[in-house]
Amino acid sequence: MAAAGEEADAASPLDRRLAPLLLFENDRKTADETHLASDGDATLFFYSIPSKQLMRRRVAEMEGHRYWTTPQGWLLMASRTSPVTFLWDPFTGARVDLPADLDGFLRGDAPIKRCLLSSNNPTVLWHCRLGNAEGGDDGGGGRWLKHEYDFAAAGGATLNGVLQAMQRLTSVGDKFFTSLINKVVALDFSPAGPQFAVIDTNKAAHRRPPSGCVSTTELVESQGSLFRVSFSSSDLHMPFVAGIGVFKLDLAAQAWVRAESLGGRAFLVHDGFGASLDPQEVGLKGDCVYYCMRNDKGLYVHDMERGTTTLRDPSPYLGNHCCTTKFLMPTC
Repeated sequence: MAAAGEEADAASPLDRRLAPLLLFENDRKTADETHLASDGDATLFFYSIPSKQLMRRRVAEMEGHRYWTTPQGWLLMASRTSPVTFLWDPFTGARVDLPADLDGFLRGDAPIKRCLLSSNNPTVLWHCRLGNAEGGDDGGGGRWLKHEYDFAAAGGATLNGVLQAMQRLTSVGDKFFTSLINKVVALDFSPAGPQFAVIDTNKAAHRRPPSGCVSTTELVESQGSLFRVSFSSSDLHMPFVAGIGVFKLDLAAQAWVRAESLGGRAFLVHDGFGASLDPQEVGLKGDCVYYCMRNDKGLYVHDMERGTTTLRDPSPYLGNHCCTTKFLMPTC
């Protein structure tokens, strides 16, 4: 089928000119999808957001590794058969070796929401620091370091609340941030060890959704600032979003302030992921939020200036029930 494009060689990296991409992880296929890929076919489906083109590709590195996406474009790769871990650019094939996963925290079948978290013990952070071949206790490049923390130190009243917040951990400069109700938590990987700092945001403007609504939140780092993108609906199980709000963290005022624009940037957001791009560099529209929802193949584009949301259907041959989507970003 022409919409699916031609299958590339297994060793070929993806074309950076088509980035950012939506990656569809198709574990099951309906009858309508069998003509896109035969049973046992290890190809993946990619949708180019700028060119609106659906492609089918075999990517050898993705077949032999578990992988986690990042807003900076690099994938964290973990071999399925060895302790080898590395960062990998799917568009150029560039690779940055990481310490071996000798403890096996990246292997196993248990889900890992973010690469800094351990699936075996939820209040454990694994971290390493690049650029120091000698390693050491400061998180050098020689090995992964393990840090156990008390959930109360992360500003949470309950363990479950902290675990959900840590799934939204977002890097801003040399620190990491996440959000709780009326709080922002900063995480600093200092030489003395990871340290949490809790910032009270009780003064935040529009900090809660309207009465009777439910809200989900994702964090985005953009040009050195932290943004919160909130999606609200009248029912958590509804298949559509009723409202979108974007807020910028004002550290001096300790408040989330509503943002009327994105400063000309384009945000790409889905469950547990948020990234910011210069739209002119990648062929997107500025001041727009591009987002995906669970169990939904659609790509939604919310225009901040117009206050409208449009839907893109990457292909009528991909079913919602079998699609898990991830953004593949051009590397910074």
